[in-house]
Amino acid sequence: MEGAAGAADEAPRPPISRQLLLLGGRLVVTTLLLGGSLVLADETSMGAFVADALMVSIAGTFAMSLVVAVLLPRTRRPTLLAGIQIVWDLGLVTTLVYAFGGAASGFSFLYGVVILAAALTLGSRAAQVTTASALIAFVGIALAVANGWLPPATDSHALLPLDELALAVLRNLVGFVLVGLLAGALAERLRRTGGQLEEAVQSAAGFARLNEDILRSLISGLITTDLEGVVTRINPAGAALLGGAQGEFEGTSIDAHLPLDPPRVSMIDRGDGEAVRVDGTRFPVGFSCSPLRDAEGAVRGSLVLFQDLTELSQLREKAERAERLAALGRLAAGLAHEIRNPLSSISGSVEMVREARQLDPEDRKLLSLVLGEVDRLNDLVSTMLEVGKPRTPDPIGVDLCALASEVTKVARPGVSGRVEVIAPADPVRVHADPDQLRQVLWNLVKNALQFSPPGGMVRVEVGWDDDARPCLAVSDEGPGISDEDRAHLFDMFYSRRQHGVGLGLALVRQIVEAHGGAITVESQPGEGATFRVHLPPEAPRAEAPRAEAPGAEAPAAEARGREHG
Repeated sequence: MEGAAGAADEAPRPPISRQLLLLGGRLVVTTLLLGGSLVLADETSMGAFVADALMVSIAGTFAMSLVVAVLLPRTRRPTLLAGIQIVWDLGLVTTLVYAFGGAASGFSFLYGVVILAAALTLGSRAAQVTTASALIAFVGIALAVANGWLPPATDSHALLPLDELALAVLRNLVGFVLVGLLAGALAERLRRTGGQLEEAVQSAAGFARLNEDILRSLISGLITTDLEGVVTRINPAGAALLGGAQGEFEGTSIDAHLPLDPPRVSMIDRGDGEAVRVDGTRFPVGFSCSPLRDAEGAVRGSLVLFQDLTELSQLREKAERAERLAALGRLAAGLAHEIRNPLSSISGSVEMVREARQLDPEDRKLLSLVLGEVDRLNDLVSTMLEVGKPRTPDPIGVDLCALASEVTKVARPGVSGRVEVIAPADPVRVHADPDQLRQVLWNLVKNALQFSPPGGMVRVEVGWDDDARPCLAVSDEGPGISDEDRAHLFDMFYSRRQHGVGLGLALVRQIVEAHGGAITVESQPGEGATFRVHLPPEAPRAEAPRAEAPGAEAPAAEARGREHG
């Protein structure tokens, strides 16, 4: 019996599922055979010894099975538990054989069941050891009873003649050996099949992990769809680009996220357009599509690789803007001399005529309008020069509160309107070029006044944004800005006014970005607009003593201001 246990220790780790199957089979056999024998057999012929042996065997089998069932999920040595069960089964079958006739017992076939169980749970070597143990146990019981070393379990089982005893022993020995050989071969084949299956499972798991690693490592978005354009899979980068979790997209139509026609996805090679995030926001995207084929080459869906083109669009926009600025600079430089000289002559001549005493008041008014238009043309040329050939900022420490108060004092619209400055008691200091900053604020305030209704309020707020950066906000009560206008608001020569030129806000953005800041617009149609300028704070280190730029006089500030179109 020790050999069986030793073989079990050296056997491969048995699957828990097979041990549980062995437990269930043992309980069924014990209940049917032992319980049935105990209930159906004649109590007189059976005898007290056999009845007690059956009851003890049944109780012991159930107790042992319960202990194994409790220990099996927790133990680190399931092989040992399997070996103990095989040893118990050999002892149980040997007891039944002895109790029911020894060599003539009909329960001797159960040795074959135990051998098969050992092969399935512990392998071919354990089956061989169990076969040898069964042979020894059966022959030992047969010889012990035949030679009188053990008394018969009951008087109803007569001793077999020698020839019948030899035949019974030989028959069982041959049966045990055949069962052992077949069980060993079955166990070996099962081991090989199990090994191949485990290798296949590990290989499949490895490919699955590799597939997941590839999908997770892609910096571009990847979507797979079925033939109807329904999303079946999306990688983490794609879900992040679209602003949601992976599970949110599976089962949705691809045209809800990318500019693609679901039935024709696999027919499209590549393209670009606007993608839609989960929150409804849009962003530029480029994509390429290809058919998704199975191992037989049949098309099962589509594979879509997409990428956020926001940065590329911004770079393209900056390049186009730089090209336009260069062209504008060349144009302004060429026209400045040709326009300003005639304007100076016109302005001087009109001024002299206007001062004539005999001039009619109505004519004097018309000449004043001419002078105003001359000044406007001169300002336009100056603005074109500034936009086309921007001046490098000369930053110093500037108090935004003081600068806002200074500029708004000279911002007086031609119609009724009010300008209010909201600023904290403490200075809000920035590191900026004061002249260029005045120009930014002047343009924003003039723009707000031009779009405000008569008597409307323009608010200039100075403070800090959520990132603790100095912030300057100009709000109006005008008609607001549509999404279409907002997309082109800072483009050169784009104007919302009939007679506007479209350079004021372009110059504002150019100056703000040259300072390392940013400008944003908040607006809803019919609810006015708010322009926010975010600027870098003044450096904490002490600067060399330098006179802070004094407040601009009203005429100077007004001359520097540029109308926004």
